[in-house]
Amino acid sequence: MHVDSKNDHTVRKKILAISYLFPNPEKPNHGIFVYNRLNAMAKYADITVINPIPWSPIHLFIDKFKHLSHIPSSTQRGNLSIYHPRYLSIPGHFKALEILSYRNAVKKVIKKIRFDFDLIDLHWTFPDLPAGDYLSNRYHTPYRVTLRGMEAFHQQDGDIRERTVAKYLKKVDSIISLSEEMADTADRIASSRHKTKVVRNGVDTDAFFYKDKTACRNNLEIPSENKVIIGVGALIYRKGFDVVINALSHIVNTEALHNTHFYILGAEGAEGDYRKELRKLVFDLQLSEHVHFVGAVPNEKLIDWYNAADLFCLSSRGEGSPNVLTEALACGCPALATKVGSVPEIMASEPNLGKVVSPDDNLAIVNALIMLLQQDLNREELAKSFRKYTWDWCSLQCI
Repeated sequence: MHVDSKNDHTVRKKILAISYLFPNPEKPNHGIFVYNRLNAMAKYADITVINPIPWSPIHLFIDKFKHLSHIPSSTQRGNLSIYHPRYLSIPGHFKALEILSYRNAVKKVIKKIRFDFDLIDLHWTFPDLPAGDYLSNRYHTPYRVTLRGMEAFHQQDGDIRERTVAKYLKKVDSIISLSEEMADTADRIASSRHKTKVVRNGVDTDAFFYKDKTACRNNLEIPSENKVIIGVGALIYRKGFDVVINALSHIVNTEALHNTHFYILGAEGAEGDYRKELRKLVFDLQLSEHVHFVGAVPNEKLIDWYNAADLFCLSSRGEGSPNVLTEALACGCPALATKVGSVPEIMASEPNLGKVVSPDDNLAIVNALIMLLQQDLNREELAKSFRKYTWDWCSLQCI
């Protein structure tokens, strides 16, 4: 963004954002962090969003994909105009085909709205990167990509997706990484550190802020005398809820912490359903009275849970920039978090936010939980110290 001194007015940058990962009317919280950044950026730039939707003749017969047919071709949300073209995608097969079909879906929108942009802004890697490279060459416009999680490298797939991401990370003009961990990984793959900027996610401090703990516990019918740990996320192996459950079996045998309870907020996720294994672990450890599966909680209700808890626990084995951690901290809830994604940067940003441990380090997690559950912090001051890390703060680093 710059000032045209001749006419003495601000010239707004025009940005075309493309992302496979983005909310839609059927899944309004899917990739909400992409929306939050772009919506905040739209105060400083003109932004158009293309969110291609996968389609195939068999999608209507698969429960997890049926809802996609109900998404309209275009929507408006906040400050953003969003287009939802369809691209051919056979679930689990023919990923090379998606490169072409995804690009063609984007081209159809471009033809309709006419290309007039200063930057092509990608928010996922595959199949976004090849489409962004095509547009960059076609219209002589720079393109960048945001790395939003280790899974974005597709190393877990070991197929054309992994090779494609590695190829285009070398070609893309610039990279935003949500963490130093991902920036280092991209550098090992594509020698890209010189064009990479680390910018973690912001937090919506209008939605997440300090509230009185007693009032929140009364709303949720949680006894005031209990020690409460909460975890928030999809019930999948990667989230590490099993680690906290194992730790709880030791904690409840500690005299001062026998009334500790663990509330898990979430449902099955795109990576699977780990509920059966978690429930079996709870049964085997005889923790049925101490572990509570709350299920999915609407985003607007999370504020009461963060404020009601004594401690938020992010036990993940892998993350990008975890929104739930920053949401909890913005509410003044101290945290125990594993050293994944941008967690080290988040937890070091202000004093007295909690502790960071290595994933699956059972002894360290037990000791940290015992220590943090017994500390007495000024939660209102903690929340106040974290209020500066808004989505506006994030967006200004990305313009």
